[in-house]
Amino acid sequence: MLRALLPLALTGCVTTAGLVKRNDVSLPVLAGAVAADLIVTTLAASQIQDYSAGGSLATGLAFTAVDVAAGCLLGACAALRP
Repeated sequence: MLRALLPLALTGCVTTAGLVKRNDVSLPVLAGAVAADLIVTTLAASQIQDYSAGGSLATGLAFTAVDVAAGCLLGACAALRP
């Protein structure tokens, strides 16, 4: 259980990128942050609750969606604007 809490503490990659770089987040950094967030939260969900693969993926997608929304409010999605 404690081993699974470390990846959970590392989530929030998009929000962190938005806090640190504000409007200077490039598209590769944004894509990497989304991928890292999805992977970490999916793996953490599978370890903590013994979810099925589908349940773990759904949990990872939900947490990633919330993180992307919060990060975009902080300016992390500036690379997506034309």
